[in-house]
Amino acid sequence: MGVSDEGPERKRVGCRGAGCGGNIMVLFYSIGRVMFSIAFVCTGNACRSPFAECVMRRMLEESGMSGVNVCSMGTLDWGKNPRDADMRQVAEEMGYALTGTTTSMTREALFAADLVIVFEARQRDAVTRVLDYSHWDRIVLFDRVAFGRDGEVEDPCGQRADVYRAVAAHIEEGCRSLVREWQERPPKIE
Repeated sequence: MGVSDEGPERKRVGCRGAGCGGNIMVLFYSIGRVMFSIAFVCTGNACRSPFAECVMRRMLEESGMSGVNVCSMGTLDWGKNPRDADMRQVAEEMGYALTGTTTSMTREALFAADLVIVFEARQRDAVTRVLDYSHWDRIVLFDRVAFGRDGEVEDPCGQRADVYRAVAAHIEEGCRSLVREWQERPPKIE
């Protein structure tokens, strides 16, 4: 695959883990710069994707992995709103600080991401309406990349506290699995 057209120091690499399905492409930079960029995308950017972002950021930092940019966004543009109060509460119970306001996806933000992780098939469909076909290989369901299986992550918005907790625990375990995989089997530059 060699050097990409997106910059002289970027190289395409294939993700080699069990959860990757062989079709996820990650871009690496030289040492001291961003190695790759992950965008978590859910519907409103109020619950799942921002929680995954804060969990992944902390786990990457605690593992000593640097050079990974993590962001989150939603498929809906409903303005700048605070994160879901119930999800913030669950995040706090788990030791995370879920802050910020909702952000909707843009073509530019999606294009900048080397890996776009969605929680439901309908979000993948929404992303494909914005992102060029040549970049669809970057889009993957959370459960597929984290656990190597098909499945969707339930939207807890407006549901009982136990649903929020179950979703948060699932996302936390998935992020832990991804970080562990990247530590054990970093992608190889081709």
